[in-house]
Amino acid sequence: MDTEIIHGFTPEGRESVKADRQGMTLVEVVVASFVMLLILGTLAFALNFFVQGSRNIEQRRGALLIANSMISLHNSGNLPEAGVFLDTENTGGMEFRIRQTVTTISPGIRELSVSVNCENNVGVELVRRFYGME
Repeated sequence: MDTEIIHGFTPEGRESVKADRQGMTLVEVVVASFVMLLILGTLAFALNFFVQGSRNIEQRRGALLIANSMISLHNSGNLPEAGVFLDTENTGGMEFRIRQTVTTISPGIRELSVSVNCENNVGVELVRRFYGME
């Protein structure tokens, strides 16, 4: 270790000793490590938050596409009788739970509710009324 002691005098006449040190003290290393861990932890949290948000958007998008296709399937008038119909569909590596509920509102009017959910209950629900149904 190259430490050179330099003696000098301050303007007040007192002797001052300066050491030409190299390296860092243990306290400096601990503080620098703590700051780096804090920064890395914050970055990891932000990245996880971004990835989770992206996954939720992708799941919601898939659920919307499935629900829209289920509604479109019944646009030709082949709506089933009143009841609840459960199904599942795998799309893009995700499993979606589909619940179709057909309700008779009044004679000639039926309502179709399509609820599509993925893991973490991320999903959508679309509702459409069909008129002139006999």
